[in-house]
Amino acid sequence: MQLLAILFDVVGPIFLVVLAGWIWARRGAPFDPRFVTLLVTTVATPCLVIDSLANAGLSAAAFGQLALASVLCHAFALAAAYGFVRAMGGPVAAFVPVLAFPNSGNMGLPLALFAFGPAGLALAIAFYAIASLLQFTVGQSIAAGGLKPGELLRMPLVWAIIAAIGLAASGLQLPVFAGRAIHILGGLMVPLMLLSLGYSLARLKTASVGAAVAYSLARLLGGFAIGWIVASLLGLDGAARGVVVAQSAMPSAVYNYMFAERYGNRPEEVAGIVVISTLLSLAFLPAFLASVI
Repeated sequence: MQLLAILFDVVGPIFLVVLAGWIWARRGAPFDPRFVTLLVTTVATPCLVIDSLANAGLSAAAFGQLALASVLCHAFALAAAYGFVRAMGGPVAAFVPVLAFPNSGNMGLPLALFAFGPAGLALAIAFYAIASLLQFTVGQSIAAGGLKPGELLRMPLVWAIIAAIGLAASGLQLPVFAGRAIHILGGLMVPLMLLSLGYSLARLKTASVGAAVAYSLARLLGGFAIGWIVASLLGLDGAARGVVVAQSAMPSAVYNYMFAERYGNRPEEVAGIVVISTLLSLAFLPAFLASVI
């Protein structure tokens, strides 16, 4: 019964919104994914980070704990992904990022909100903030074959994290009109990300289904195991433990496909992993959540 409740109450709403984006794409309705991505990454996400971290009562210690958990989860995932890809005989640039970087934004944030409430969302944002920085630096560098550290300083998310930590640590508050504007803009992120995920999944063309299933299972089951290991190493419990395990166990992020397309790293095969891991997560996520709720 608990699995069914999680499926319908927590996972169900997420997939319904994703389905709306998928139907929108299949109907050929206008949708500019580049504009939505730019809006989410440069406006909505930074505003949600400031709104959630500065106002949720999340201490610097709690933020640091979740940030460290995110770093460890991704470090272990990168090492495991490299070993798995080499064993499978696949190209590192194409398949390591899609195995190592989970969809902790589009799916992880709303899942944390529905499963653990506003406090869980704040913890998940701390995890996602570091995950996003790592994906756009380490992940993109693996796909591109080179590191560009300067791009980190041009990311609005970096400055949003600094501002949020500063506000939380100092006890200062934004003027009411500014805080409300940031709250409204931050509210755009979750629905836009889920609709964009559904739209992107409808547009992806998959290939090599057998290999995609193997990689997808490695992403989901491996991420779940890594989340448990990291949460245990750091002594996390309650919502913090649940958020780390859930975020680590998310399916592959759509950004992995975008990088594969951009750098010519077998994009159709990467797309297959993104799509199949997302579909398989519908079966696995309730069990994953039941183990930590």
